[in-house]
Amino acid sequence: MMLRIILLVTVFLAVAETVIKQYETCNLLFLDDYSCNKENLCFYGCHKGYCWSQCNAVSKFTWDGPPGTCSTTYHLNTNIEWCYLDGATYGDRTCMKDSDCDRVKNNSCRSACSVG
Repeated sequence: MMLRIILLVTVFLAVAETVIKQYETCNLLFLDDYSCNKENLCFYGCHKGYCWSQCNAVSKFTWDGPPGTCSTTYHLNTNIEWCYLDGATYGDRTCMKDSDCDRVKNNSCRSACSVG
């Protein structure tokens, strides 16, 4: 009986920690692959010379996180939804590396939000 209680408490704590963390960081599945915008929980970076960001298209129907944040759980066959970002005052969206997009990471989408 005591073992069963310990097991149930352990499972409960693990689930609770996962639920809490889903609103604190970007999708854990891709955390080592992309830069995480901690302000809105969206991944972002440079792709083919243009800044991109994670966005919510289909995922918005199941995401219950704070408004304006990206889904931290949705992916389609390990692909996230993303879009190219609008430019900023420093010129076109041109970038060479992910950190070049730090200044535009909170901009709105310029392209459609799609899985890719």
